[in-house]
Amino acid sequence: MTSFDRRIASPIPGRPTRPLSVVRITLNLRAYHDGVLPCHFVLFGRCMASSSSPPSGRPLRPRRPWYLNASLAVAWVMGALAVLFGTGTLAFLDYPEEMSLTFERNTDITADQRAHQKAAFEKYAAALENARRRVVPLAVAEMLLGASMVIFAQRAAVGRSWARSALVQLTTARLALLAVEWALTPDLRKPENDFQMALKNMDTEEVPPGAAKLVSVGLGITIGAITILGLNVPGSRAFYTSMDQLTDT
Repeated sequence: MTSFDRRIASPIPGRPTRPLSVVRITLNLRAYHDGVLPCHFVLFGRCMASSSSPPSGRPLRPRRPWYLNASLAVAWVMGALAVLFGTGTLAFLDYPEEMSLTFERNTDITADQRAHQKAAFEKYAAALENARRRVVPLAVAEMLLGASMVIFAQRAAVGRSWARSALVQLTTARLALLAVEWALTPDLRKPENDFQMALKNMDTEEVPPGAAKLVSVGLGITIGAITILGLNVPGSRAFYTSMDQLTDT
């Protein structure tokens, strides 16, 4: 704690200078850092309260635990990626010719690699077209779930307990959608795997068919389960309980 005194001299000429008032300004750095300034100025031993001071007895705003911050960030990223993947799948279905041209314009790879990527994409696009009745509803659901996760993750980040509950349900639905997608699209696993390997300029024989999709689904379910756990641990629940109490006061 730091303090200093300011003494105001007498302005009347001919009289000896003497202190008329003593103003003691006390700054509590720790309280200022925590957002609590109980007393800004002390005049003659009395506290001159500032209008920015919080009301007496009002609970302090709690801090989010680090694991809650990580869970909210991961949930937001999962939602954004879901929107990206869903729109990408629909783009592959509706604009296959335009997407195929992007491989021909890629000058960072050799002509053989461009031809290999284009051929792999055409096979994958043909498989998507054959499974359109299954793929389109899954892609639309993925987009809607992803957009909802982004919105509710942002609301939960500011301390809305109802948004946390909704985010847990949306993340659970996202994991269920990954499992359903894996079960309903077995015919897309090999074309998608070959396309992914072609983009990485890898030989398709180096990776078993469907391995890329299996790794993607498994990784998504694992990360999503950890995210749900981080949103439901007692420390996270206690944060939202404190925020509800702060809102009610």
